Amino acid sequence: MAMTAKQLELQLERVKKLESNVTFQFGNVAKLMELDAIEHLQGSDLNLTAFRVLRTVETFERISMADLARHMVTDNAQISRTASNLRSRGLVEFESDPGNQRRKMVVLTEAGHVKLGEVDIRFKARQDAVRACLGDDLCLALTECFERLRVHFAR
Repeated sequence: MAMTAKQLELQLERVKKLESNVTFQFGNVAKLMELDAIEHLQGSDLNLTAFRVLRTVETFERISMADLARHMVTDNAQISRTASNLRSRGLVEFESDPGNQRRKMVVLTEAGHVKLGEVDIRFKARQDAVRACLGDDLCLALTECFERLRVHFAR
């Protein structure tokens, strides 16, 4: 059944209303970026959470499980399962923290560095494409906006 001009007009107004909601837009972009990241991981044996854990551990070099969960904004149980899986695959190892024996520190192994390197080229191309799409000034402004939003929502 074909829509009337009035129905199409109403539908367009509804779409405009939805798309004018900035938090709705952020949600959509976040989901699209997540799907894109999953696509970039195709053919590797990493899922998105495992990749993010490896990337975060590499960035910090040595990080506690609690800090890993906090930086990734992911619950401790999922981080623990993912890190344990990566450990069983020889991609990370756990070390004790001399200052707190109960704290488990996560460190990338040489195999973890190699695995991360295998997918790095894909994500560098992705980063370059985003920078080409937005330009340096907008990327900087967007980074500043994200930091403000992170602070706002982290309270």
